[in-house]
Parts: sequence; C-alpha cells; structure tokens
Amino acid sequence: MAKKKKGNTWQFFQMLGKTFMFPIALLSICGMLLGIGSAFTNESMIEAIPFLGNTYVNLFFQFMVQLGLFAFNNLGALFAMAIPLGLLKEEKEFGAFTGLVSFMAMHIGTSFYLSATDQLAAADQMSEAGQTMILGIQTYNTSVLGGIVAGLMAYALYRKLATLKIPEALGFYSGPRLAPIAMLFIMGVFGLVAVPLFWQPFYAFFKMLGEWITTSGPIGYFSYAVAERVAIPFGLNHLVTSTFRFTPIGGTAIINGQEYMGTVNMFLAYVANNMDIPLDLAGKMEQGKLMIQYGLCGAALAMYHCAKPQNKKKIKGMLITGALTVVVGGISEPIEFLFLFAFPPLFVVHTILNGLANMVLPYLGVLMGYTGDLIQFVTFGVLRGTRTGWPIAVAFAAGYFVLYYFIFKWAIIRFDIKTPGREEELELDESEASEFEQLSAYKGIAMLKALGGKENIIAIDNCVTRLRLELKDVSLINEEEIKNAGGIAVVHLDEHAIQVIVGTQVYALRKQINKAMELS
Repeated sequence: MAKKKKGNTWQFFQMLGKTFMFPIALLSICGMLLGIGSAFTNESMIEAIPFLGNTYVNLFFQFMVQLGLFAFNNLGALFAMAIPLGLLKEEKEFGAFTGLVSFMAMHIGTSFYLSATDQLAAADQMSEAGQTMILGIQTYNTSVLGGIVAGLMAYALYRKLATLKIPEALGFYSGPRLAPIAMLFIMGVFGLVAVPLFWQPFYAFFKMLGEWITTSGPIGYFSYAVAERVAIPFGLNHLVTSTFRFTPIGGTAIINGQEYMGTVNMFLAYVANNMDIPLDLAGKMEQGKLMIQYGLCGAALAMYHCAKPQNKKKIKGMLITGALTVVVGGISEPIEFLFLFAFPPLFVVHTILNGLANMVLPYLGVLMGYTGDLIQFVTFGVLRGTRTGWPIAVAFAAGYFVLYYFIFKWAIIRFDIKTPGREEELELDESEASEFEQLSAYKGIAMLKALGGKENIIAIDNCVTRLRLELKDVSLINEEEIKNAGGIAVVHLDEHAIQVIVGTQVYALRKQINKAMELS
C-alpha cells in the first residue's frame, strides 16, 4: 500500500509539472513580444534605424510591449486556472473557473485584513511593504505562489463540492455551480486568516534561499543547472525551473520602484526598462541551456556517424528533427532520451557540462538571460546589442558542439552504446512502412497493441514529449513494439505507471491511441 501511495504521489507531481506548461507556453510568447517590442522602441535602436522612429511603427512595437506584459502581470491568475484545468479529469472548464474565483477571493480576504489592521501601504510604498495590485486588489505580493495555492485548493475541493448534496429548493446552485460559490467563501476566509499568518515568514525563508544561491556565486549557478537537468528523466524539471522563475527562491529585486520576485519576473522587468541584467541574475537564468542545445546537435551528428551504414538513411530524419527541435524550440528531451537510457553515464557528463556552462558564462560577460531557444536568443541577445555578450555565447556554443561530438563519438564506439542506427534490426521494413504511410491511425493502433490493449490501460495522458500511462499490468507491454510504434524509450515508475518517451509528436500520437481505443 505504501508503494502504491508513493507511486500516486509521484504521478501527481508529474501531472502538476505538466499543468505549469499552460501559463509557461503563453509566457514564452509574451516574453518574445516584450523583448521584440522593447528592442525596437529602444532609443539607441531608433538612432541606428531611423525608420523605427515613425509614429505608427513605434506605436506598433509599443502595442507589442503591452501584449507581452499580459502574462507577466497576471501569472498568479493564470496558474490558479491552469492547475485545476490540467489536473481534473472531468469538468475541466468549471475547475478552471473555480480556480480563478479562488484566487481572487483569497486576495480579497487578504486585502480586507490589511485594510482592517490599517496596513495598506501607500502607492509609492507598496514594494517596500511587500504589497502590490493584483487584478485591481491591493494585497501581499504572493505572485505565482498565490496562484499555485489557490489552484491546488480549487482542485482538491472541486469534486467534493460539485457532488455535494444540497436541498432541492437550492438545486440551481448544485453541481459545478456550487464549487466556485463555496470557494468564494472558503478562500475568502483563507486569505483573511492563513495568508497574513504564513506569508511573511514563508517569504522571508525563501528569500534567504534565493540570497544563498545569489551569494554563493558560481557554486550556486552550477548547482541550479545540474538540478534542472537531473530532474529531466523524472519529468519534474518544470517544477525545478518554475520555482526559480516565479518565486522568491529565484531572488528578488526592486526595479524602477517596483519589487519583483523570481528570475523571469526580474529579467522581464529589466528588459522592459531597457536595463542590463546583473551577473547574479544571469547565473540563474539557465544560460547554459543554450550551450547544451548546440552540444546536443554535436551529439546527434556523432550518433549519425556511428550508425551502421545501412541504417543511416533511416535515422537521418529523426536526428535532424531532434536537432531542429532543440535549437528552434528549446526542447531537449527528444535527443537526450536517445542516450539517457542506452548509457546513463553520458547523461551524467551532459548534466555536468550544463552546470559548467551555466557557471562560467556570466563571468565571460554573457548576460543574455532567458535564451531557451533560437528566437529568444535573437530577441534577448542579438537584438539587445553586444552588451548581452551574445558573440561570446556563439563562440562558446560552437565549442560545445565540437566537444559533444567527440565525447559522444568516443563513448559510443568505446562502450558499443546502442544509440539509434546501431541496433541489429531497425524499425519497420519496407512493406510495413508502406502500410504506415497509408493508414493515418497505424501508429495509434500499433502503440495500443504494444501497451497490452485497451483493457490494460487505466489512464493515458501526455506532457510535451512523453506519454504518461497508468496500466493494470505493466508486464503485458512489449517494449520492442513500443519503439517500432514511435517510442524512443520506456520509463518504469512503479508496478502500474510508466512513461513512453516519444518527442514533440506525442500529442498527435496520444490522440491516435484514443481513436484506436474508441474503434476497438
């Protein structure tokens, strides 16, 4: 029973990490809008390109800045809606609405407490008092933590409230309608009592941790980057990065009279004010990721060169797609999982190289900040000028490409690692490939069969790169057939839960599996 409970807890945290991708996806686009808009309204940029000084052109880029600030200014509310939206299996839309009501009610309760105790700070003193305006409510600046708490409480209580029996005379308010109504009162009291009691010491504790990372210098930057990579195989990396990006553990700063917490919040504030980011923030902005992205391209080239001649043509497309995905999209898992399970020591080396890059780059003058993919590199690096140190980053990335290539080529040959193309038999033969091209649901049907059939599947979901499955009997799966149907590797979590690493096509594959289950 204890093992089953541990497995359920593990799955919950994995699912929680997946829900963070809803606001993070929006934030990444808003960040690009903010970066582009700020870059092209920069006075030095206008001096260099006078066309940008045109009234209508300038207004257009100012509008981009305002759109970019949307997610930045409403992160707490977005997280509060995203958590029940992602975690609930049914009535997701009602759960998301309940999350938003919970978030607002909590801050209304806190605001009432501050008003009743005469602690509401003046507008020019809110930052010093740890207060801010959230959706028009003056309250403690809990940022995304408040959204996570409200979202989790909405998720935890939704099913109980939605199924609660009430008198027939009040039947109109039963079911999904009852949940947000009840949470209005519950979270109002929570904000009135619990938030004032716990927030200040909680904030002080996390601020202390953030200060340790900041003051520990290169050791802190190295440790953070290593922790982020180590969490990749377990699907918990988004929990690690989100903690630093959106909470006081990532640090705090007062920028232009406003207090910001979390690396992304501080970074975007610096960008919006056209300011250079400090070295300590650069060390916590995962700049090393840019280096390992190009390093992984070198690893992909090494895998191609080490493949058997008759298999090179078959794996070329997969490796090129993986390389483009990691460079353009910033998603590294499709390449990482090609060697993680085949030879874990290579992943250890990869993790250490990520930490070293993240530790060294700020001291070389690289202060680009948020550069998770090629577009962000151009937006926050190139377009903001050489002051960001992007030319140094390019030279460093080229070095990592070469370093990864020779490390991986040596290791693959020395230890006979079965990376793609080195297996005795590879994927589909020509007749099977023809059938695959003709049948759009082929992969879904094949994967369903490899997973033990419809009767063996209790629950199926996906994140960015992997299928998440709860099965009746894990022993019924056929890992070789799973790989033939599009899987890269299988991760066993417990006797009922597995993950199938697929890549960025995972959503389409999951939909095909769902369709195959309906047909069967």
